Amino acid sequence: DIIMKVVAVAVLCLAVVVSARMPYELPIGYLEILGREPARVFDCANRPYGFYADVANDCKIFHVCDPVYDENGLEVLKVDQFSFLCGNQTVFSQDYLTCTYPEEAYPCDQAEALYTSSNANFGKIPEEP
Repeated sequence: DIIMKVVAVAVLCLAVVVSARMPYELPIGYLEILGREPARVFDCANRPYGFYADVANDCKIFHVCDPVYDENGLEVLKVDQFSFLCGNQTVFSQDYLTCTYPEEAYPCDQAEALYTSSNANFGKIPEEP
């Protein structure tokens, strides 16, 4: 029956969207890359929009924090957290906000020092000279 197929697809799509907003929902095979269960300590609460290296997980995981504002755009209602896994043998480099080889990356243990500066220009339109 076509209606049942449409309903099944809609439910599946909804499940994917809902699970994508859960922190530390990582892809199949994450244990092979991490070598252990992830430390679930990073939290997006009170953080502005941006990309954040997960230092507790050796920067093999990074997060996107996305504040959700009220209809007036004044009050943060919640902050959605999306977690991502860098590819095998790569880590998240907080200075360039991308996954790269560890020897080319900003030192993971110092990544938190760049959280503010590396995310400062999101959503800003540069002024014309």
